[in-house]
Amino acid sequence: IYKRRRVSEILEEVSNFKGKFWLRLLYTHPKFIDERLIKVIAENEKICKYIDLPIQHINDRLLNLMKRGISKCKIYELLENIRKNIPDVAIRSSVIVGFPTETDKDFKELLNFMKFARFERLGAFIYSLEENTAASKIKAQIPEKIKNERFNAVMEFQQAISKENNKRFLNKTIEVLIDEIDNDGAGYIGRTYADAPEVDGEVHVSSEKKLKKGEFAKVMITGSMEYDLKGEAL
Repeated sequence: IYKRRRVSEILEEVSNFKGKFWLRLLYTHPKFIDERLIKVIAENEKICKYIDLPIQHINDRLLNLMKRGISKCKIYELLENIRKNIPDVAIRSSVIVGFPTETDKDFKELLNFMKFARFERLGAFIYSLEENTAASKIKAQIPEKIKNERFNAVMEFQQAISKENNKRFLNKTIEVLIDEIDNDGAGYIGRTYADAPEVDGEVHVSSEKKLKKGEFAKVMITGSMEYDLKGEAL
């Protein structure tokens, strides 16, 4: 039944369930994010202001080879639209480096786009040849050495962006979902709305009172790192 309905409608319906919880939409192909979906995420308190937007690349020629069904121009427009209409949104994306025929110029274009997008979260992947796929039949495969160099460059580039982005939380009180007790017993580990489980950052929380797993806590952020935050529960 759900396959015949718009994602925005399903999100609205699920958000009507009773109780306090976060609803997070993950891994949404850019071409399926429309005005209605953006509006629903922006206006519903239970839906995390978080959009998982895997772009894979920004070069039009490579996007076409990947059969992504979306252009560079449309991706730029979509990002600007999301930022404009969802205040404090956290955008996660993923990119692929070393796709067959990717040139140094193509790779530089990707880095320049990352500088523009300033993704709050980003995952990078090295292209891996899979038999019987369209990409595996392309003769201009990229050497492994160059793939690894580009991967390291992307991760280093994003690390600096993430560190700067995290500073916006400093000295602010935010809601944190407690996931676990810290292994050394010194506190707790939780997540903000900007952190999906297992793939994004964490918040290391100290608290004078006992907290429970699954509990929402108000936390004053006292420190920020490349990917994680630390703070004190109020």
